Amino acid sequence: MNAIQKQIQTAFAAMLTLLFGLSLTLVSCKDRSSNVILDKPETPAEKIKDKVDDALDRRPNEKIRDVAEDVEKAAEDVKESVKDAAEK
Repeated sequence: MNAIQKQIQTAFAAMLTLLFGLSLTLVSCKDRSSNVILDKPETPAEKIKDKVDDALDRRPNEKIRDVAEDVEKAAEDVKESVKDAAEK
């Protein structure tokens, strides 16, 4: 196994560990209706406030939200890659 394959394997293992930890964090929430991590702003004022707080890194659970957003973007990238590969 060459160095690049080892780096990919390490990154994959780290991502799986991160996803496992994140899923445990989300499952351990007792009251799912008040889950602050996944609450999306509804009104235009809430959306603006959320964008400003995101830019200034002062949202509640900011690190977890950032990781969740990164995982969501990565999943979309993988979805597009698989879709492109299937078309070829």
